[in-house]
Amino acid sequence: MNNSVFGELVFNVGWKAATDISLFNNVHSVTVKAAAYFEKDGITAEQETAFVDFGDNKRARLATVEKLLIDYANGDASNRFVPRTLLFKRNGSYALLLDDSEDEDEGIAVCLAPSATIVSQSEYL
Repeated sequence: MNNSVFGELVFNVGWKAATDISLFNNVHSVTVKAAAYFEKDGITAEQETAFVDFGDNKRARLATVEKLLIDYANGDASNRFVPRTLLFKRNGSYALLLDDSEDEDEGIAVCLAPSATIVSQSEYL
């Protein structure tokens, strides 16, 4: 599907595309995912608004991610966390999901909207 805001997406348990982000001066390829249960569900207006918000404020949002990760890991964040998915929920809230080398089974979610916080991935999902 070609969405006017997200661009070209494929459906696989949600709408997905790839993008690059820079975190701690390293470029990472991440999956952009717009949550959807069924292909016919499409993309919500709230997801589109959130994606535009991220794009318009990308540098500030990623700076927030870095600060939260540094605080969470007591300064040792640049080698501990690997971003994997930028997830946009149907209500427009969104978070960056990251692998955590100190908790490989769980990982963390850095919520960016509606508020900036860190929670476990299982709590966010």
